[in-house]
Amino acid sequence: MSYSNETLYFVLLLLAHIQAVLIPAWIAHHINIRQRKLRIVLADGGISLLRFGFVCFSIAALAEMLDHTETSWIYINRISGWNGLFYAGLAGGLASLTAAVTENKKLRILLYVIVIAGIAAYSSLGKGVTISIQSIITVVFLAQWWKRFHDPLLWVYPICGVVLTTVFGGMLSASGDQIWHVFIGPAGSISLITIWVLLNRAKIKKNSQSKEYPMNT
Repeated sequence: MSYSNETLYFVLLLLAHIQAVLIPAWIAHHINIRQRKLRIVLADGGISLLRFGFVCFSIAALAEMLDHTETSWIYINRISGWNGLFYAGLAGGLASLTAAVTENKKLRILLYVIVIAGIAAYSSLGKGVTISIQSIITVVFLAQWWKRFHDPLLWVYPICGVVLTTVFGGMLSASGDQIWHVFIGPAGSISLITIWVLLNRAKIKKNSQSKEYPMNT
């Protein structure tokens, strides 16, 4: 690879990671701005949980960036503190987004217990167990969001955030070609943007229903 190509690759890789930090942070900020409008489509206390979830995703992406600075921005499948924070952020984000749409307080507590178990498993049992635990949270997340919103747009999340990121990660590990690394972050960001769009669609639908069927006074 020539110097110019190496420079271009590094710029693309850096941008791919920066956007993965900024997009969930931007969404968290706008949740704060629109909290009164979004509250109508979430469970009680859901706004704070939703905002915290997107903050967790931003922290996860930042942790991944910091982990790469220790490996010269070359993907290495390893156990490290920053990598552990990356997985903790992902699990915390998913758990918080799930908790934001359920009224079941026991389920909320259970979700965070699972997150803590995943964090403990990372250092003692390896990332394989952590990823398995995260998969459980993902299934619960999809079930709860579908139960609340019934919006087919939701299925873009697992396609981009699970399937595509796993495929790109697998290609990266199998081939060693670092170009696949560039596509993982944007695929994850598309999944988060989809959730943001879904929430706004739900808000608009709820407002329309309120206008069509106003409460009797």
